[in-house]
Amino acid sequence: MGERELASLCSRMDGPALEELYRRYAAKVLALCLRYVNDDRDEAEDLMHDTMLKVIKGMGRFSFRGDGSLYAWIRGIAINLAIDRIRRNSILNLSPLEEETLELPEALTESVEEIPTDVLSGMISELPGIQRLIVHLYCVDGYSHKEIAHMLGIKMKTSSSLLAKAKKLLNKKVERYLHPRIRI
Repeated sequence: MGERELASLCSRMDGPALEELYRRYAAKVLALCLRYVNDDRDEAEDLMHDTMLKVIKGMGRFSFRGDGSLYAWIRGIAINLAIDRIRRNSILNLSPLEEETLELPEALTESVEEIPTDVLSGMISELPGIQRLIVHLYCVDGYSHKEIAHMLGIKMKTSSSLLAKAKKLLNKKVERYLHPRIRI
């Protein structure tokens, strides 16, 4: 069954279609939520369930725009709920950074491909909350600084500045991993 048909049936609360929606997308949403809540499984599962409930309730507002548009819509809901949860849990502390600007550092070391994915994910998970969030939004999910600024209620400069700080920290972590005997 295609996305258009699935969405149409779900908007009419068709039981088998709702089960299919959950079967198709719950695991993807859970993986996404895990990234945003720093691998807190219980929190991610709560977010995933909240997302799927919001999706089901709002299915009548979904507008099919081609293959992949249903997951893109679901993904947007999950990310917005994750940001709301992070904001509510006071993980974001933005006030002192509003006017700060930094030059973006060079891209991460080219040797980053040598680092196992789980190790690199661990390095990202060690970043301070707001920096980790912006890395996920910008680098993983592909949002622009303008979109991130709107989502988080910050300035575009703040978003790019925080990404620069995150990259700088990640550079140090990557260098320490690749060259453990050299003090950086």
